[in-house]
Amino acid sequence: MERAIGYVRVSTTTQVMKGQGIKTQETAIIDYCKRNQLELVNVFRDEGVSGTVVNREGLTDLLDSLREYKKVVVLNTSRLWRSDTVKVLVHRELKKFEADIVSIEQPSYSIYTKDPSDFLINGMMELLDQYERLSIALKLSKGRRTKVRNGVKGCGRAPLGFVWRSAQIEVDEESASIVKLIFRKYLELQSVDRVLSYLDEHGFTTPKGTPFRKQSIVDILKNDFYIGTLRHGDLVLKGTHTQLVSSVVFGKVQAQLKRNNRRSS
Repeated sequence: MERAIGYVRVSTTTQVMKGQGIKTQETAIIDYCKRNQLELVNVFRDEGVSGTVVNREGLTDLLDSLREYKKVVVLNTSRLWRSDTVKVLVHRELKKFEADIVSIEQPSYSIYTKDPSDFLINGMMELLDQYERLSIALKLSKGRRTKVRNGVKGCGRAPLGFVWRSAQIEVDEESASIVKLIFRKYLELQSVDRVLSYLDEHGFTTPKGTPFRKQSIVDILKNDFYIGTLRHGDLVLKGTHTQLVSSVVFGKVQAQLKRNNRRSS
């Protein structure tokens, strides 16, 4: 036997107090399910709430149940919504879980029947969703650039040697010592390959526990974040984060990298 859930709603406090509507709707749903071999698992209720309101406890609980139950029985679709906006939002949730509505007073009704007004409202809702996403993205972008202008890293992955804590980037002492070692060993060995071999021989690994790769060593050696530089898009300025490598050491490393590149080209 197929399982179903029901939904009933009345909009005024007077209807709730006098019991008008709720009992009639429930009885109709129970009788319908018996006649049509449906197992009625639960009936969700909203009492004294307008159908133009989407944030209803009973409706929310019903929509949360759609993962298990795909058939929603109502006396009339007006119990679920009283505005096109609420209608489209309810339709979206039902379609997400491939559920449908059984309306006792509208026997041919289905949310999958094409309706021009639904198409229009859906388009408007999608535009509003897109606007909201773009608005949030713009606010985040503005916030990040403001942080960068104040010398604070605003987003992105923390370079090796640093870690995000409570939206602030801080030095990670354990990995910071590896960064300093890489710079020191490169000046001593004058070869990325030799640095890589040294790290492998002495058991140094990335924070994920994997061996370092040649390109990752090069990226570390070229990253001016370690001398306090902060970059974000077209912004390049002095950051407030801790400097792990001196500017002198960094300059010598860049010069050595250039010499090695010329020899290999």
